[in-house]
Amino acid sequence: MGSRLINGSIKSINVRRTVRNWPEDIKAIVDGYRSYTVIPHAVQKDAIQNGWSARVNAKGKGWGLIFELKEENGKKFLLMTDKGTSGLTGRVLAPEEYEQDLPQIEKWGRFEGVAFTQNRSERTLGSRGRGKFIFVGASKEQTILYDTLRKDGSYRFGFRTVEKTESPIFSVDNDEGRRFLLDLTGNIIKPLSEIGARVIIVEPVEELISDIKNGKFIDYINETWWEIILKYEASITVISDKKIWKAKVPKEFNLVTEDSKNFKTKIIKNEKIGNLKVKNLHIIYNVKDQISEDLRGVAIQRDGMKICSIPPKYLSEEINERIYGFINFEADTEEMLLDDEVPEHYWYAFRKSLPGSIKRYIEEEIFNFAREKLGLGMDEKEVRRRKQRDAEKRALTAVNNFAQSLGIGSGPMKKKRKKRERERENFKEVRVQLEELILPRPDDLRVNYNESVQNIKARVINDSNQDIFIRIRLFLRFIDKEIKIYIDNDLNLAPSSISEVYGPFVEEFTESSFPDKGKYTIVAKIISLMDKDKGLPYDYKSKSFYLEEDPPQKGIFERCEPVNFPDDLKYLMGYSEYGSERGLILNYNVGHTGYLAVSEEEEDLAEYILRIAGPEVCRYDLDQDDGVLFKNDQRNEPKETLDKERYIIGELLYKFRKGEV
Repeated sequence: MGSRLINGSIKSINVRRTVRNWPEDIKAIVDGYRSYTVIPHAVQKDAIQNGWSARVNAKGKGWGLIFELKEENGKKFLLMTDKGTSGLTGRVLAPEEYEQDLPQIEKWGRFEGVAFTQNRSERTLGSRGRGKFIFVGASKEQTILYDTLRKDGSYRFGFRTVEKTESPIFSVDNDEGRRFLLDLTGNIIKPLSEIGARVIIVEPVEELISDIKNGKFIDYINETWWEIILKYEASITVISDKKIWKAKVPKEFNLVTEDSKNFKTKIIKNEKIGNLKVKNLHIIYNVKDQISEDLRGVAIQRDGMKICSIPPKYLSEEINERIYGFINFEADTEEMLLDDEVPEHYWYAFRKSLPGSIKRYIEEEIFNFAREKLGLGMDEKEVRRRKQRDAEKRALTAVNNFAQSLGIGSGPMKKKRKKRERERENFKEVRVQLEELILPRPDDLRVNYNESVQNIKARVINDSNQDIFIRIRLFLRFIDKEIKIYIDNDLNLAPSSISEVYGPFVEEFTESSFPDKGKYTIVAKIISLMDKDKGLPYDYKSKSFYLEEDPPQKGIFERCEPVNFPDDLKYLMGYSEYGSERGLILNYNVGHTGYLAVSEEEEDLAEYILRIAGPEVCRYDLDQDDGVLFKNDQRNEPKETLDKERYIIGELLYKFRKGEV
């Protein structure tokens, strides 16, 4: 593999290796996992999938995995030891041997290599080469130790660490390897005495230690691996401070199979829809109790491991909180799904054909279940509107990501907006000042339940040469409704003075107090109480955040508006105009026959909106003095402009269907 142009010259010249910033590589891998879960969850998932894939008995007889947290003599180690496996078989490979496909036996070589996956016929649960690096990322010292005892009695010890531009590995066999392990760990960890493999995280990060000790770690295992525990009695144990937790099936997954006063259920077996072969689909509704959040929805299982859950759509929150279940597939469907699974094993690229079909199938079956078993009828207009909102969100996310990837939209608008804000702030002699909110995570506008928003405070500044009499109001708003007032005070303020600070207030967001999810806004407002202009607002400041929702994507489009165009515009599919935030509002024609043909299918409706958005991206770029798509010499050539526009629209739609935007 490599360049045919260059390969012939490599042997006769001195070439240099590309230098990599390994700590940043590890951080990127950890951040990839954090976008789906917490680090302790990722550690257990990768450790067990590695061990389960290496089992000797296909039914898991004799297989087990033990997580043991050791804290001795000021040192901390997390030992992850499997049994009933082949161990890390194979040789210590030379670099040139990685040029070839590695056979199944070379497990040691695969573990020490980076991103060397199996042949398709040999793929296992992991197969992406990232697991070892989440272990490294879970170490304060970015170091792991590992050892193995094989069937032939041979023992090998190794380690991996991370330096600025290298990730050194080392290994040594038999008695010398045993001595290395004992020396490095201060005799705390003894060499393996049973056939299998072990990975040791040196100085685990605090969140990993904490979740092991407080019992969350075993809950993560139960949620992820309930299927192999149920089917194969897989033995998984966690040990810390002489306390032992045994993995078990969550009570919810002792799956009921018949309707009763407490449960409603739906079971589908061996259903084939095109190339989708469903082995089992099991949906359950708990009449009495809510389901814990990590178990809600229908879990997509692959080879006994939970990948992710698909929540119900178009149902009430109360119903959503009581529905759970799972789906798994025949081996050939699982095999095809591997290509669309993210490297972290927590999600699928649902815009691609097969995962998208699965997601729609699950959502439809849940909806049918709710209608058939729960007697839920839903207003068709509301269902259509929800589909419409989801399609709008998908389309806006895609087109904004696409525009940003081209370098369009993030620069000029942002600068203009900030300039206007500064001019407005400096212009007003009498103004209100709203402090920056302290949110649960820096640079993240999302707030989850049981988290708080802090530093809610404001003050009034009078830079005029007159006394003022005003009312200051500080309140929380959801959409257009005031839901909580912090301050509603009248005050006199002398010339060239500043009021007292009102606050700081703290708002704790619990589900019982704030059942509505979405955009919330803290508003500070001052209103004149003087005779000459009584009732007029002097100034207004607001800061928004999103409860249990991700904030909207930044980009050139603010939002979509479905509009029934008048008769003289009935042939027009849509157009854009500037909104209040200086982004574009995309108006699309819901009376157009093109819309009516796709309005029932979310995916097709999203594409309809993108067909309108694509030309508007081009139009926006043409309106800029320093556009990136159309250079000056192209702008006066209609044919070149049209050719470029066609290409951009085609690229946008292609990447959308491929799940790349």
